[in-house]
Amino acid sequence: MSLLTTPQIPLFRITLFYGPEEMEGASEIVHCVFNVKKRSWKGGVQVGIQFEQAQLNVLHESLDFASWIEEILQASPVEDRQAYRRHAEDLLIQLICFYKLQEYIHQGIQQENVQVDASQLFRETQDLVCREIEEIKRQILVELDIVDGFEGQ
Repeated sequence: MSLLTTPQIPLFRITLFYGPEEMEGASEIVHCVFNVKKRSWKGGVQVGIQFEQAQLNVLHESLDFASWIEEILQASPVEDRQAYRRHAEDLLIQLICFYKLQEYIHQGIQQENVQVDASQLFRETQDLVCREIEEIKRQILVELDIVDGFEGQ
């Protein structure tokens, strides 16, 4: 008997198409757009994930993101910190949008392009993001290529 098991193949292939960006004509709304393809679908769909800036601020504060990233960046050259901050903020928003997309998929996605409005699934997303804070921070550090700074954080 083999001790190896077949790896779980994900039902969906999800890629970030673009974002975060402000919605045209609505500067208080930020969104990311993802391409989502289910294995059984012939083609993929685009799913726009929206947040109000106030909602992002609540998540930002609940994760204590500003002080965390500042502590991490203390080991970086001063001239690079602003670029790291901006990139880290974009990554955070992308990840928050990704978690909202996961919740939307979990609730039953259809094979059609859709916008998930800022008013939808905020509490569910907030709960998920708070549970996954360590993974979110890890992914940001990996993307910023400053993983060593995460030791003990």
